[in-house]
Amino acid sequence: MKNNMKRRTFLKTAGASVAAVALAQVSASGAEEGKVWRAEGADYHFQTDIVSGRYLTAGKYQGMRSLVHRPTGVEIASGEKLPGLVAPYRVFGNGKRYGDVRDRATQVELTSDGLRITHPADVENPFDITSCYTWNADTLDVRYTIKLNADMRGFEMGVASYLSPGFRAFVARQSNNWGETASRIVPVDVNPMTDVYALFPRNEAAMKTIFDGRWDHPPYPVRYAVPAYFAQALAYRRHVQSGVMAVGMGDPKECYAICIPVNNPAENPDPANGYQGIYFYLFGKDMNKGETASARIRWVVGKDISEQEILKRWESFAG
Repeated sequence: MKNNMKRRTFLKTAGASVAAVALAQVSASGAEEGKVWRAEGADYHFQTDIVSGRYLTAGKYQGMRSLVHRPTGVEIASGEKLPGLVAPYRVFGNGKRYGDVRDRATQVELTSDGLRITHPADVENPFDITSCYTWNADTLDVRYTIKLNADMRGFEMGVASYLSPGFRAFVARQSNNWGETASRIVPVDVNPMTDVYALFPRNEAAMKTIFDGRWDHPPYPVRYAVPAYFAQALAYRRHVQSGVMAVGMGDPKECYAICIPVNNPAENPDPANGYQGIYFYLFGKDMNKGETASARIRWVVGKDISEQEILKRWESFAG
């Protein structure tokens, strides 16, 4: 009798353990939430009902090297020769340009929320950068956290996203018309005043920071044209042929400028420099040693998203 009881207890315990393992596997795969994060070497793959792709977490040109809109099969990220999306890139402070974040050493882990990547401080770069990536259906939320090991004057981090060919860029800009206060979402199309890079600062103070000489530093100095201030830190690119859209939103408080390489004519919108990019420039302010700062970025992926829906999504993000 005792042996039978022990056997039943063992089977019950074993069954519970198997169930727990199975549940843990489901949870780890994200199947219950319709998403997947899994590691294959330095590549971390993800999938939801709407998107799939991978993030390269080590080596040169780290970033979201693939992002596919699953209902159409359209590849959004330009990840073959470029880093793709949401890659921390240029950092400025104290009148100098630091090493490209996307090429630095990393510490990587999967968490209950998604993917966490840390770029530890080193001799040349006196700041830690931690990036946390979370997918929820059609929405990617990213939080960047900076911790400084030195005082920084005019500290800035740029986050670069490079899209595949065929995506036309739009931005939410303040009106330049006299007496008009409403913002407008407009295409960033080529014209004699734009050159290649169109810059949309938050305000005059942000523009002064951008033009303090930081973008003259090699390699790859940049010349900007400034058509307007941004109204919301909101920009997107729309695939001309399919209508697939990637809508980017910068932190309402910490995004101080947006850069967009201008579109060529609408039927063939690829910029002259070949970069179908959207760049969010974060912080742009003085910070002290030991100080920590965070900023958020959100991307929404869909097809033929209306302006009304875009602004609704922005309000949800900014609120």
